[in-house]
Amino acid sequence: MSINLLQQLNSIPNLGGTGLPVQQYASEMQQVLTAQFETIPNSELSTLSTTQNALNSLQPALQQLQSATQTLASSLSWNAVHLTTTGSGFTATAQAGAEPSSYTIQVNNLATAQWNTASVSLATSTGSSTLTAGTFAITPSSTSQLTGTATITVTSGESLSDIAAAVNQDSAATGVVASIIQSNNGYQLTFQDVNPGATNTFSLTDVSGNVISSQLKVTQTATATDASITLDGSMTLTSSSDTFANAIPNVTINVNQAGASGTILLAQDSSAALSAVQNWMNAYNSVISTLHTDTAYTPASASNPAAGAQTGPLFTDPAATGLLAQLPNSVNSFIGASGATGSSNFYHSLSQLGIVVDPNTGQLEFQSASGFAANPASGTAGFSGTLQSGQAMFTHAVQSNLAAVQQLFGVVQTSSLSSEVPTNGILGNLNTVLNEFLGSGSSTGVISGELQSISQQQKEINQYLKQVNQMITNNVQNFTSQLNNLNASLQQSSAQMQQINAMLNGASSSSSSSSSNSSGG
Repeated sequence: MSINLLQQLNSIPNLGGTGLPVQQYASEMQQVLTAQFETIPNSELSTLSTTQNALNSLQPALQQLQSATQTLASSLSWNAVHLTTTGSGFTATAQAGAEPSSYTIQVNNLATAQWNTASVSLATSTGSSTLTAGTFAITPSSTSQLTGTATITVTSGESLSDIAAAVNQDSAATGVVASIIQSNNGYQLTFQDVNPGATNTFSLTDVSGNVISSQLKVTQTATATDASITLDGSMTLTSSSDTFANAIPNVTINVNQAGASGTILLAQDSSAALSAVQNWMNAYNSVISTLHTDTAYTPASASNPAAGAQTGPLFTDPAATGLLAQLPNSVNSFIGASGATGSSNFYHSLSQLGIVVDPNTGQLEFQSASGFAANPASGTAGFSGTLQSGQAMFTHAVQSNLAAVQQLFGVVQTSSLSSEVPTNGILGNLNTVLNEFLGSGSSTGVISGELQSISQQQKEINQYLKQVNQMITNNVQNFTSQLNNLNASLQQSSAQMQQINAMLNGASSSSSSSSSNSSGG
């Protein structure tokens, strides 16, 4: 009987011997508690992280679209011109803001710098000279670009090359450089202003001795003059250099031959406007493509129904679904003819410019001559006729009525800013939507607000998990302690049972021995 009781105590599962498997039970308890209290919060964290990553990818795409919108809203993106010239003696380049026009140009003269040359020649340029000691001053005129004065000291017998080196050492202050030229009679010292133009002159005067006036006999051999051009036969302009900036607004002219003439033609460059609009459309399409991917719903496959339906990370996100509704509405909106002289002189929608929305993708594109392809999945029927090319429609509109095209888009007229904040037209409507979702000024956008909310939820869940982890740890520790105490009791009971069993077995042996002796007597 005692043997059966001991066997029952030892029958409790434990690979380590008598008693309960404490580590096994504690590990199983921790797994159960973790699954019970952490599975749902961790799943919520995973969902929040997926949404957060998708919004963090969407936000820069929206910012790029807003940048493209504000760039297109600047008239500088539309008013590009193509410049061509005829004739010779000049070159010209156009900058943003140049207006279509044509000009005739006559190059009257080029800009020249002042030259002073010594009429006395010396036998050597580097060896000892016949000059006596003295000093002279180099003084730029009051109208010169430079106002520094230099005093040059000449020692007796000093070479021309040493004098030139001394002059050039101060050229940053005076704007005058010296050089040596060789003539039939020997070597002569020259002085030249580094800056051409009538206002850039200088004077050479003896301070002591007579190096300039008598020994070298330096005289002015070239006068500083401005470059001069005449536009359209009546407007004469001058420049201290051979470059004329803004003689024609936003056009730079460089002249290189006096007496030459030609024409400058500035024509509207519709390809620049086409490129600017295409860049804007690309930015819009990138956002639409991202939104369609992130909000997609794919039903379960008939061949693999166990896999279930698949959804994008922003399938039910209010910001994403709001954008998918508002962005197309803003670019497809009807714009009234405010300020137009007549409806025939105004465009009311992008489709009139050849820009349409592909019903299969939701993206903007220039109308194809073949129309849209059939898409049974979306119910889009095919097109069998021929349409006008969207790019051709847009180019014609820009060339024939640029002001009306700009008014439809809401272009802001500017002469210097490469981007503007639109308030009217297609771009104004779109920018309003983007401000709502991205924020403007001190206002927080919808996406930033949602990201802040996600961060707060993640913080709260992580705090909860921290508390839960501590609770699980405490419970497992308490459970482990209880199991260890129980094992200690079991071990003590086992020892006591072994003693009782030994006593019972001993008593049984004595009883058997006594019975045997009695039988033998």
